[in-house]
Amino acid sequence: MATEVAVVNASSGVKTFYSTYALARAAANELDLIEIWADLDEQILLKNLVDVWVVPGRILNRTAQEPTITDNGTSLSCNIFGNAIIKNSFQTTQSRYECIKITGPESKVSIVCDSIEGIGRASSSLYLGPSVFIGTSGTSKFQLLCNSVINKNNAAIVFQGCNVNTEINIRAKKIETGTFGQQNSGSSAIVTEGTGYIDIDEVVCLNYGSCLIHKKGNVTANIRKLTTTNNTTYSPLLPTVEVSGGDGTQNLNLYFDEIQNINGGDGVKVTQGIVKLIGRRIYSESGLSMDLASNAFIQCDEIINGTKGINIHNGTSTLATIDANYIEGKSLNATSGVITCETSSNFILRNAKIKNVGSANNSVGIYIDTSTNHIIEIENIIVVTIDPKPTLPNQTIFKAGSGINIKNLTLFVNKAISSNITLKIGTGIDPPDGNFKYIISTDIT
Repeated sequence: MATEVAVVNASSGVKTFYSTYALARAAANELDLIEIWADLDEQILLKNLVDVWVVPGRILNRTAQEPTITDNGTSLSCNIFGNAIIKNSFQTTQSRYECIKITGPESKVSIVCDSIEGIGRASSSLYLGPSVFIGTSGTSKFQLLCNSVINKNNAAIVFQGCNVNTEINIRAKKIETGTFGQQNSGSSAIVTEGTGYIDIDEVVCLNYGSCLIHKKGNVTANIRKLTTTNNTTYSPLLPTVEVSGGDGTQNLNLYFDEIQNINGGDGVKVTQGIVKLIGRRIYSESGLSMDLASNAFIQCDEIINGTKGINIHNGTSTLATIDANYIEGKSLNATSGVITCETSSNFILRNAKIKNVGSANNSVGIYIDTSTNHIIEIENIIVVTIDPKPTLPNQTIFKAGSGINIKNLTLFVNKAISSNITLKIGTGIDPPDGNFKYIISTDIT
């Protein structure tokens, strides 16, 4: 019909109707407003300083070989608002396209909509047809406010090739990937490069992928619940939250209620940069609860693992601090514990009750490998182990190989620690004056 799209003149307020968005765009000048009144199967090619308003409930669904909304690589400033449903339904065996694709180096785009839904193509390594793709190389800005972002086979929101100063502002109720339900579908839900803020109620990866991967810049995120199910044969299975893939300067501050990985992957993996996690619960069914190889501060009520525990191998030039009420896990084998210190590690462990609940392997609370390059401090810690096999190491804190010093400010255990561990406080002070306090009691359970 001839009244699908209108242009409102910025000076006169006169509204002129057009039969297509392309005609309306061609007629619009700077500061004019384009109104979309009907469902459209047409690309929304944005125009500098021309905002777009969509009637609530209208569907923008492109079924041809192109993104639904795009700046086409040209830097511009534009707002899209209303309450639209934005989709991209084009698909062949090899090709998928984005619902929103912004690649102009200095583009500043703000979108308010009801929902975004893409199909994407399943891939274990590439982002093929994500629902939202931001690839801006300058000091651009992207803002998104919506109820949900879904992708059936690939990623939901991807920032890739972006400048560290790319401004990120995302607010949503739910982000979901892998909704097609087929094994090996889906990809990581949110991949960030840039600096800004994320506020989301729930992020779910139903098949392959991480809930959040942060690669570049400084991001503060408030995400109540992050869940990955890893219904896939792809390898390796990905962690729920990952900080990696950048130059090592990235910084993630994540506030959460629950991070959980069901069926294979790690809960949290930090290979570079700085991460601060503050929340209630971290859970991994059969991966590691946390794999920490860089700077990290973790403040969490409980950290639970079904078959393994926490690995720390961050070297001595970075520091990991874990402040938790309760940490539970198992020894995967004879050289691991609920917390395993590998190669060299530098960490502070505070206020936690650490419990090894395994029965098949050795029962060790904290396992420290043969390296002497560990810097370890424990503050107000309780460690509890069971005794599944008397022939295996069953110590609350076990040190393989030669001895090591550990700074101790209150340690309670139900079994003795390794004899080659010296508990110290301060520098150059030998026990017993330096030991405050070390208490062994079978009443500790």
